[in-house]
Amino acid sequence: MIELPFSLDLAISFQDDSWRNLVPAIEQKAEVVVQCALESICGKMNLSLLDCDIMPVVEISLLFSDDAQVRELNRDYRGKDQPTNVLSFPDTPLDQIELANATKMSEPLLLGDIVLAHETMVREAKAQNKDIWSHTAHLIAHGVLHLAGFDHMEENEAEEMENLEIMILESLHISNPYEVSDSPRQETLD
Repeated sequence: MIELPFSLDLAISFQDDSWRNLVPAIEQKAEVVVQCALESICGKMNLSLLDCDIMPVVEISLLFSDDAQVRELNRDYRGKDQPTNVLSFPDTPLDQIELANATKMSEPLLLGDIVLAHETMVREAKAQNKDIWSHTAHLIAHGVLHLAGFDHMEENEAEEMENLEIMILESLHISNPYEVSDSPRQETLD
């Protein structure tokens, strides 16, 4: 992987503390996923270190929540009155110009917020015979990609995003989330 051309300020919070029991050391594991996702994104976008004394800071907020709050956010911001597995709220685009502007202004680049729904994520993992952490890691990577401007509305965009997700998860020793399996996988971060 590549060195990030910025330092990461990842704010992790819990609206639903059951996440802590569900995935031991979830904060540390989530930070590794976000870091790997950003390294892949920077490689894909050819982002490089700025020629200045101050390294830019990129801020991401990650909230481990529940279906009730995610349903409310999904209704209020997307017009869909139902919970979903992950919501991403992009703020500032991740590109060389925005990194330079943030550095010049001595302010962090606010990439955005990611919110995960506990009950939906657990239901999906069980229905798809996926290890809980593997599915959570996939959703975190998916959210980071959305913050960086990737989408899956068009077929070519979806293919690019899926390929990046597969690559990110593979670097974490997590199997392709799009492969169908009859038995749950037990995978861990190294």
